[in-house]
Amino acid sequence: MASVCNSTTTLKTPFTSSTSSLASTPKPGQLFLHGKRNQTFKVSCKVSNNDQNQNVETNSVDRRNVLLGLGGLYGVANAIPLASATPIPSPDLKSCGRAIISEGPPVPYSCCPPKPDDLDKVPYYRIPSTSKLRVRQPAHAVDEEYIAKYNLAISKMRELDKTDPSNPLGFKQQANIHCAYCNGAYIIGGKELQVHNSWLFFPFHRWYLYFYERILGTLIDDPTFALPYWNWDHPKGMRLPPMFSRKGTALYDERRNQTAIANGAIMDLGSYGDEVQTTELQKMTNNLTLMYRQMVTNAPCPLLFFGAPYVLGNNVEAPGTIENIPHIPVHIWVGTVRGSTLPGGGTSYGEDMGNFYSAGLDPVFYCHHGNVDRMWNEWKAIGGKRRDLSQKDWLNSEFFFYDEHKNPYRVKVRDCLDTKTMGYDFAPMPTPWRNFKPKRKTTSGKVNTAALPPASQVFPLAKMDKNISFSIDRPATSRTQQDKNEQEEMLTFTGIKYDNRQYIRFDVYLNVDKNVNPDELDKAEFAGSYTSLPHVHRANETEHTANVTFQLAITELLEDMSLEDEKTIAVTLVPRKGGEGISVEGVKIDLAAC
Repeated sequence: MASVCNSTTTLKTPFTSSTSSLASTPKPGQLFLHGKRNQTFKVSCKVSNNDQNQNVETNSVDRRNVLLGLGGLYGVANAIPLASATPIPSPDLKSCGRAIISEGPPVPYSCCPPKPDDLDKVPYYRIPSTSKLRVRQPAHAVDEEYIAKYNLAISKMRELDKTDPSNPLGFKQQANIHCAYCNGAYIIGGKELQVHNSWLFFPFHRWYLYFYERILGTLIDDPTFALPYWNWDHPKGMRLPPMFSRKGTALYDERRNQTAIANGAIMDLGSYGDEVQTTELQKMTNNLTLMYRQMVTNAPCPLLFFGAPYVLGNNVEAPGTIENIPHIPVHIWVGTVRGSTLPGGGTSYGEDMGNFYSAGLDPVFYCHHGNVDRMWNEWKAIGGKRRDLSQKDWLNSEFFFYDEHKNPYRVKVRDCLDTKTMGYDFAPMPTPWRNFKPKRKTTSGKVNTAALPPASQVFPLAKMDKNISFSIDRPATSRTQQDKNEQEEMLTFTGIKYDNRQYIRFDVYLNVDKNVNPDELDKAEFAGSYTSLPHVHRANETEHTANVTFQLAITELLEDMSLEDEKTIAVTLVPRKGGEGISVEGVKIDLAAC
């Protein structure tokens, strides 16, 4: 999980300018790129990989036990031993063990991948050249010829489970990849590897789909075959793609929430397990509002979109905007109702899509993540400061996969930044959410903040069992456009804790009272939402407590509501699911450079 850095690396976080040395290494919480706690310091690393023109330094950091996807800077801050050794920035498959089901027993089968003959000689992957791009199409618009081809490819992949269960190209073995990386099969330094809730999310899933797609194409002898993408960000795609509803086909999964997806129901991109009682038009409107907030308003900075750095020994979660919503709600909406009886018997833990361990067993998973992957491209196309991260700890992070010929490879994040270089692209579709800034207002003027308790009297908040309004001071008022270009105003909730085995969601509004209508999100005051898919940390399985930092960029909202000159503003929290079990340590507003 380690990344490889140059012989002397100085990493300056985008939220600070202060410095420290290795001798005064910050604590994990200080490294977590929120607020102004982050530091700049130097670390020397011994490197050995296929990158060119990299120096080797003798007094280096031994990251032999830091695997796959962990930034070197953050590893150093968390008790990585000092020695002279070549780091191994790929998974130690020998350490792979039994994964865990959220709120349930261990996974009844091993998610661990087949072991190569020589783990120490697994090469780095080089993307082959291609004369023709594979073009991913929106799932709702594909024709019968494509559906037949897709169904045949998945059928052949499923057939491998019967003829050769240990074949890494088989349907279950491919599904196990997600299980192993996301449900605690790998334990690193007392913490299980988890590619969700951090900046590992986007690159891991891009590489995952890349190899999955090539495997399917090889199985049907069609190198141009491309996965479809579930176009849920457009009204025409806000239903389960019809090809996945055909019983008896390889694309069908009986372990779905048939009530939610039956009869072409409009999905809820903010789903938290309960059906929102409103019209289809309002659902579509809410969906487009959520997309605008997650792609535009709340993601002006790379670390807000991608998520915070992965920090070994730090269990604080900080997912990026799209990972939070709509990625997680789509999983929830498709999976079975937790606690219900599964087809064939047994209690549901949200299978298949509603639990990380089983999500890859539903073919729609790859269609869903095809659109998540597309959002990475669409976000960069918006412009401004929306660009890929430049930190070496992210660029040099690594994962392990088998290619379409059953050859094992290590891959780097830096090699998956351009889909065309990887040999694929997305068929264009309109993005109506780009122009869907909420303009309707719940309140005609400014809320009387003097009538509200200040944040200092509300937090720490023991439980979020009702709508809660409070006032909070801003660090600066009447900022110029240059000020705004240099620093984003952030509303940050710290120390959010809840039972991570449960569905969670709460909404945040600015400048409203407690009587806000939570089923109508297309209001200028709606700032954003936090939601969580049940997941268990094996290293902390006795407590089942998530620890989350949640940030919202509010510069645009303050402009839209004419609050830029206000020293104090009103904030309202609206619990939607699991509020009684949600506590919040604190809240603040500060300025941060993107």
